[in-house]
Amino acid sequence: MFSSVIVLLIFGFAGLLFLPVFRRGILEELKSFSDALLLRLLRSTSGFGRELTKDGAAEQQMHREQRLRNLRGLALRAKEAGSGQRVAGSTVGEKEDG
Repeated sequence: MFSSVIVLLIFGFAGLLFLPVFRRGILEELKSFSDALLLRLLRSTSGFGRELTKDGAAEQQMHREQRLRNLRGLALRAKEAGSGQRVAGSTVGEKEDG
């Protein structure tokens, strides 16, 4: 009985892989999961950051926060550019004469 349930689940999962909508989602989730596992493995075995002093760790945190602010700013500008608002003196999508 238990083995028939397992077989049914395997075939059901395999059947979903044939539908493009589900396949994309399932494969993206699988990729995300494997990336997270790999990162966890690398972080746990590398010893990176153990040699940092408190000042060094604070500096690393400051740089990390700055990168995140920069990425958020870029995302905001890209969103504004995509909506046709003026960016850097011109409207995105306008052709320049010349």
